[in-house]
Amino acid sequence: MLVNLYRKKYKKKLRNGINKFLGQIQFGFYGVFALESGVLLENQLEVVRRILSRLTKRLSKIFIRISFFQPLTKKPLKSRMGKGVGVIKKWVSYIKKGMFILEVSSVSTKLILFIYKKIKYQMPIRLGLTSRYLLIK
Repeated sequence: MLVNLYRKKYKKKLRNGINKFLGQIQFGFYGVFALESGVLLENQLEVVRRILSRLTKRLSKIFIRISFFQPLTKKPLKSRMGKGVGVIKKWVSYIKKGMFILEVSSVSTKLILFIYKKIKYQMPIRLGLTSRYLLIK
């Protein structure tokens, strides 16, 4: 008999609190952080990662600080109510205000400002850029 070992998770409610634990640069020299709370999809972060690796010519080290562990499920159209939650369609990450999304090291300041302007338009939430020593908005 086949038994489900793990339940599918429910959708979280967005809270606007500040994340105190993930609000510091730990690995890189420059960090991109969230200025507001929101939901981030896997493909949105993949676009940002590709922009970073292309513009730095793969010479910099990129640290992605978030993980996608929350599943979003969807039932098929014209299906009746009941009989479970549905299949997993995508994985999301809930971002809190002040949380660092990614960090970059061994990049010049001029280049990171250019990259930040490109990244800013691809993300669904407002972002900020900071270094270990100063705040850039």
